[in-house]
Amino acid sequence: MNPQRSSAWGAVVLFVLGGVLAAVHMGKLPPALPLMRAELGFGLVAGGFVLALFNLLGMTVAVFFGGLVERIGRVRLLRAGFAFLILGGALGALAQGLPVLMLSRLFEGFGFVAISISLPVMVMAAAAPRDQDFALGMWSVYTPLGMSLVMLAAPFLLDMLGWRGLWWLVAALCPLMAFAILRQMGRFAPPQMPRRPSMTLATEALATPGLQLIALLFCLYAFQWVTLMVWLPTFLTESMGFSLQRAALISALVVLVNVPGCLLGGWLMRRGSSARHLVATGSAVMGLGALVIFLPLLPDMARLAACAAFSFLGGLVPPSLFNSVPRAAPSAQHISAGNGMLMQGSALGQFTGAPLVALAVTMAGGDWRFAVFPMLMASLGALWAALMWLGRPSG
Repeated sequence: MNPQRSSAWGAVVLFVLGGVLAAVHMGKLPPALPLMRAELGFGLVAGGFVLALFNLLGMTVAVFFGGLVERIGRVRLLRAGFAFLILGGALGALAQGLPVLMLSRLFEGFGFVAISISLPVMVMAAAAPRDQDFALGMWSVYTPLGMSLVMLAAPFLLDMLGWRGLWWLVAALCPLMAFAILRQMGRFAPPQMPRRPSMTLATEALATPGLQLIALLFCLYAFQWVTLMVWLPTFLTESMGFSLQRAALISALVVLVNVPGCLLGGWLMRRGSSARHLVATGSAVMGLGALVIFLPLLPDMARLAACAAFSFLGGLVPPSLFNSVPRAAPSAQHISAGNGMLMQGSALGQFTGAPLVALAVTMAGGDWRFAVFPMLMASLGALWAALMWLGRPSG
């Protein structure tokens, strides 16, 4: 690869948009959940599991997918990912009960993981070496940007189309995005390397201490950030008395501020900042933010400001971790498996976070103050892992 070549920023943006569309499938559920619960008749804890099922496959097999991508190729895995997004969206739109809805979320979760693992290496391939840190910082915005876009549009779309119409609309965008991305991928094929068994790559990545710590940090970050974002509309309506439309708009804006936070993290890394210090800073702010948000000791405006700070400075964490995977991987062949570990950690955090917070609130009779306990445990764990990482030798 020529280090002097220019970055193909158009391709980088297109690959990021592919991740954004995959993340739309995650973000479409929270604003629609009150309508779905009313129509299909399920409670808060069941809603937590509907949210969490999206991450079940990622939690269990993402690292294996990462090893598999080097063997079967990104094109095949990407095609499968978009196909499962379409299938899951159609099933969800047709669901008349909880079992089919849960199955649809499993299919969508498979598609999300396949796309999330396939595209980061393509982002690196399209960027010049000097721009790769910033390009991966751009990639790290795909989840908050996808979630915020659909949450901003949700009040209008849900009113006009209903939640089933929203599901059909998102599914219809997938083949168009898949076609555009697949046309670009041939221009930026990563260097060919000798093929090795996917299970070997996965097990070697799993045994790498640096990747283990990075995956743990992403797990604890996702537990906090995604859990707050998916329950924020419900929290604002039940705890602060906001209307559903106002709660959805505020929640979307809180999600959206994570995007400039992620871009700031990528820019700071390009300027020489340490990924480890950025992760420690973001983790500390998220812990303090959770205390202010869920304990009603300050006025509502201050608690909303804490939501924004939680999301914005928490955005320092994802680009730092994405950029650390190539450095911690034993070889270039292990990067996709390392990204799979990152996704597996993220999925585990998301899978456990939403139901645990729902359970804590439900056991307290609907008192959202009790959400602070699982959130604070995750925050303390993240601070401990960040300090452990700071204490490790570089490399």
